Amino acid sequence: RTKIGKGSVSVSSAAVELMMAKSMGDLRKYASNVHICVLGAGKMSRLLLLALFSKNPDAHVTVVNRNVANAQAMLDDDLVAARGGKNAKVASMDEMMDVIAKSDVIFAATASKEPILKAADLSGREKGAMLVDISVPRNIAADCSEVENVYSYSVDDLKKVVQANADKRKSEVLKAKRYIVDEVQKFKLWQASQGAVPYLAALQTMAENIRRSETEKMSQKLQGLHEKEREAVDKLTRHIIDQLFRPIYYSMKADEGIDAKKSKIWALKNMFRLEPEYKRRLLGPGGGRAAQLNA
Repeated sequence: RTKIGKGSVSVSSAAVELMMAKSMGDLRKYASNVHICVLGAGKMSRLLLLALFSKNPDAHVTVVNRNVANAQAMLDDDLVAARGGKNAKVASMDEMMDVIAKSDVIFAATASKEPILKAADLSGREKGAMLVDISVPRNIAADCSEVENVYSYSVDDLKKVVQANADKRKSEVLKAKRYIVDEVQKFKLWQASQGAVPYLAALQTMAENIRRSETEKMSQKLQGLHEKEREAVDKLTRHIIDQLFRPIYYSMKADEGIDAKKSKIWALKNMFRLEPEYKRRLLGPGGGRAAQLNA
């Protein structure tokens, strides 16, 4: 009912969101069709893959890392594998430039203290590329953005996405609070209406006792009836009681203030001198006896 959970508020998720939003404009490709390279196999890369596979489980991804075993272990992680990765593979750092050359989108998240990708590495590239650096310090040199058909985004760009999403969520908080207040009020009203259930049950029991008692009194006059006719009379008397009680049931379900609901329940209790079944069992046969309606 609200969008309070929409929009990425982590850098890794924001990186995926940015790619999906920019891929058509930057690369003239749908995000679902791009080939992705992920540089690094640390915590940020894992979070990136979780966000990516949540959006596109079948994404074509190559994870490049110095330790290939660590990269494969990340892909085999239970949470990561549960979200996707059937088209994911790993490669060593020696293959980095070959993988980058074949990729449309390159995410950088290594532990390097210096840029590992520079403008010179991208010169002569035949197709466009989107570079998304989620590392601090930068893994992608600032001059990469100067290369033709290369679109480079840094952590600063991702922070803007995160902040914009956070602001949107804040605007949804007031809406969520209003819904919460409404639902709490509905619950309290429902809770108050449940207070009528024991008394309605007691009233129904009292009415049924009266119905049976009066039927017994008339048994001599009903002796000439056939079995089906007796059943019809029994059904008729039950139906009359049901029809009499129906407005009471609907009234107890009515949407109204809690005080009005409690007053109505109290009036029902006092009018018929009702006690719930469990209270009558505790009081015993002599205590708190419900009143019987006079014939």
